[in-house]
Parts: sequence; structure tokens; C-alpha cells
Amino acid sequence: MSAAVETYRDEMEATYAVDFQRDREPIQARKRFPEYRRTGAAPTRVSGMHTRRNKKWTWGSGRGARMTNLRAFAGALALALASVVSSASAVTINMNVIGNPGNLGNAGSNPAGLGAVSSSFQMATTETSNTDYVSFLNIADPTGISPGGIYNTNMTLNTLGGIDYNMANPNGSKYSVKAGAAPNGATYANMPVNFVSWFSAARFVNWLENGQTSNPADLEIGTYTLAGVQNGPIVARNSGTTYVLPSIDEWYKAAFFNGSTYTTYQTNSNVVPTATVVTATANAANFGGVGGGPLAVGSYVNSSTSSYGLFDMLGNVTELTDSSTAGQYRAVGGGYAGILASWDANAAGIFKNGNFTNINYGFRVAAVPEPGTIALAGAGLAGLGGLEWKRRRKVRSGLMAV
Repeated sequence: MSAAVETYRDEMEATYAVDFQRDREPIQARKRFPEYRRTGAAPTRVSGMHTRRNKKWTWGSGRGARMTNLRAFAGALALALASVVSSASAVTINMNVIGNPGNLGNAGSNPAGLGAVSSSFQMATTETSNTDYVSFLNIADPTGISPGGIYNTNMTLNTLGGIDYNMANPNGSKYSVKAGAAPNGATYANMPVNFVSWFSAARFVNWLENGQTSNPADLEIGTYTLAGVQNGPIVARNSGTTYVLPSIDEWYKAAFFNGSTYTTYQTNSNVVPTATVVTATANAANFGGVGGGPLAVGSYVNSSTSSYGLFDMLGNVTELTDSSTAGQYRAVGGGYAGILASWDANAAGIFKNGNFTNINYGFRVAAVPEPGTIALAGAGLAGLGGLEWKRRRKVRSGLMAV
């Protein structure tokens, strides 16, 4: 190849690079190839030698543009991840994954068929505490009017209720955890919240689903469309939501399934558990009335967890679900006054009034899968890689300039 041809090609490529990089304007002094100067839609060919995509309608091409695109994407990704990491919430729910999707239901001595769940989900490791519920009340109800009946006076008046209310306090601090300990010796702050109706628990879940805002409207929509209802049959779960009250099957699986079969008790054991307040005792739980009321959530460390590492699935408080048969259907975790037969097979139709509350009623939160920020970021990176792979194929086939 002659020196003249080499010089011509070098000059042409230099001009081409300057004119077509996203972050530069064409150098007006260069007049060699005016036919492809970017004055409108970019041409498909340049001097009959180079094929280019329409720069006006593509995210970017060319080596410089690809680096600019990658830097922009990486910056956006870093910002998104930083937002997730730095976002502080008043209530943080510690959850464990309940895996083994597609398991069959239990056909043993407990209600036949319960426990079958088609996909993985998450469940809170403990019942919702008084501390968490006070945070919810002060944010969702800063003026103390109890929208939707989320506060029950028994939480204050009963000695085993753990929440104080003072209308004279400033907005946003009218609710507080009771000081000191309950008559059974448990610290109020760590006891599970009780005297909650199904509708109160559902509004707590809606609040989580909507980002823990102070907008009272966010209590009525989200996972459950409540529209101000405080009693009657429970409301079906909306699709596409994350935070939920567990269904009958989700609760039952998390309590009894061990990955291959169902244990007899929620302590991951087929041996009769011990009813005791000595929390270090193996295979023990707070049931049968021995605790004199609910104890601190997660007290029975290494002794009463389910196979998925969930505390107090047997004992402490009765846990509400969002499954219904002719009314409110509840999952019974024994409760502090409960008997060892800790699953109430006759619960359907007993508590049809969703506003019914009890010293022994509490709940824990579950979460169903949805694409997270990191998963979406991964999809974006995969898509960027796919575009680059297609570009390289075009280069190799001679359909596109390098």
C-alpha cells in the first residue's frame, strides 16, 4: 500500500472519529468529507466505504461513545445501589428465606394439604414487637387519631399491653413503649405487640409496602385494599406486592416443614416440647400459660426455632394470616395460654369479625419475591453486554465500522 493511501486513510479516520464521537462537536475547519458531517440525520454510508448506524437514534456507538455509555450506566447503577444502602427506615424487618419451592402439603396428623407453596418467599424471624409498632403509630398517626383503628386502648390499659398513649405529647411522639417490665418480667419493648386486629396488622403491612410514609391514605392501599373498613371478612391480598401477612400455607410451611417432610412441632422436632420460661432449655417454648403472658420475641435462642430459623412459631402470641374461609382464618402458633395442639383446625369461621382483638393476638410479616434493584441492574448489564456482542458481530461481518 502506498504512502499516499496510508496518509489519506489516517486523515479520514481522524476526521471521522472527531465528527462522530458523542462528546465532541465536528471541527469546522475540516472540509474533506462534508457529505457525512452531522447536520441532520446521519447517513448510512460515508464516502461509500463505511456503514454507520444513525447516531441521532442510537444510545451511542464507536469506542469513545461506548466508554461514555458505560461510564453513565455505571454511575447510574452506583447511585441506585447507594440509595438502597443509605435509605433508612423506621422499621427494619429481619427475614429468612423460606426455600424448597414446590413442596407438597402435609398429609400427616395435621390438616391435610397445608404447607404447599409454589415459590420461595421470606418470613420475619420474630413476631412484630411493641417497639416496631410504636414506630409505625408515630409515623402513620402523628396526631393520635388512630386512623383505621390501628391503636387499641387495651395496648395501654392492660398490664400485658406494651404501648402508652399521651395526647398531650407533640405530634409524632404521642405513642411510646411502656417503661419497665410487664408483670411476667418481660421487657415491654421486646414483647410482641398484641391487641391488634387483622385490619390493624394489614394496615401495618400496607405502611411497609408504601415506604413507611406519614400519609394516612397509604394505610388503605397497597397489599390490601381496605378503603376504611375495620371489621368484617378479611381482604384478599393484591397481586404484585412485596410485604404481606403470610397465608395459611406460607405460615404452616415456615413453621413445620424441614426441607423434606413436616415435623410434629414448630420447634423443628418430633419430640414433645417443654413449656417453660427457661429460655435456654432445648426444645422449649412459651405455651400452656407458664410464661404468664408473651415474652420477648426471640427469647428461646437455639431451642424453639423452626427449621428455617424462625423464633416463637410455637407459643408467645397467636399469629394472624391473610387466608380466609367463610371469614377470618387464623394461624395459631400456640400463644402463651395455648395448648400443645398448636394448630387450630377449626379456626375457619370462628373469628369472622376482623376487628376482634385479644391479649393473645399478634402477627409477623412475610415478603413475596419481586425483582430487586440489584437484579434489575444485572439485567441492565446483561443487556449492555448483548448490545456490545451484536456490535462486534456486525464489525466482523463487515457491516459496520470499528
